[in-house]
Amino acid sequence: MAVQVPIRPVAKGHTTTPKGSVPIESERRRAIAEFLAPYLEGARRLSPRQLGAVTSAVAANRQLWEDLVVENAEQRWYLPLHLSPTCDVWLLAWQPSQDTDWHDHGGSSGSFCVAHGSLLEQLRTGGGGHGVRTRRLNTAEGAYFGPAHVHNVTHWGQTPAVSLHAYSPPLVAMTYYDLTPSGLVASETVEVASPEGPRRERHRQWVPSGVDDLLADVRSEMERLDPNSAYRAVEAGATLVDIRPVEQRREEGEIPGAIVIERNVLEWRLDPRSDARIVELARYDAQVIVVCSEGFASSLAADSLRHLGLSRATDLDGGFLAWKAAGLPVRDVE
Repeated sequence: MAVQVPIRPVAKGHTTTPKGSVPIESERRRAIAEFLAPYLEGARRLSPRQLGAVTSAVAANRQLWEDLVVENAEQRWYLPLHLSPTCDVWLLAWQPSQDTDWHDHGGSSGSFCVAHGSLLEQLRTGGGGHGVRTRRLNTAEGAYFGPAHVHNVTHWGQTPAVSLHAYSPPLVAMTYYDLTPSGLVASETVEVASPEGPRRERHRQWVPSGVDDLLADVRSEMERLDPNSAYRAVEAGATLVDIRPVEQRREEGEIPGAIVIERNVLEWRLDPRSDARIVELARYDAQVIVVCSEGFASSLAADSLRHLGLSRATDLDGGFLAWKAAGLPVRDVE
């Protein structure tokens, strides 16, 4: 039976020109429309490849948009360059740490091209949303896609980025997804009037009154794995990361094959942007299962990794002691 995803209307005023932007005068709008006319002539709907040609062409003609860009560290900035029944074209500016969340485009085909800087795209692959692939797009590189495309786009690097986006038919709705160990799961559909959408609130709505509240908060956002589920996940390609100090591992033992990264350097070793990263493991699509002694510190550590963009990070419920009690492989630390 199909699951009906709730629809939440966009807040009023969402389509207004973003604060701090330079309004597009009528002469500029005419120039953009004239530039796009050969790409749109006679078309009611553009194919993904045609949209790719649109964004590449607009990105390359910087005089159409370059002086309109506004850098906003508070949120990802956007501006409509062209709106028509055939397609819409948007200008977006990105600062470090800004991303989109996992989403689709409500039945529209789309394209984006990086005009400056770099973006990282995570995209759904395979049936059922179980596969995730990552690709980096640098200046003058772009991607186009059909209406079934689901992705999460993230700013990459230390310098701002600018990109051009186009959708046909014009973007009117987006469904957001949660990335779980079982794959991408739709969480809500929203009506939108821009590629930014009414962005989901990802920050906590209150300050926890104690560590128990903090644990409950972070655990509500991820699917923790019991020892047997974690064992099966490792067999399927996941990585166990043991954050216990050496003294504790010597006393309790360790899991064969687990990667040892002590807690005080965890973020630096697994952040894909860190110079101190473990290259083979520090990937946005990596399924990392954090292990501590009893499954408390590991929850907080996994939450920290998720905030760095490792959206599949989780932890071992019950920790190493639960793994050992389940009769799964362990060994002494030499």
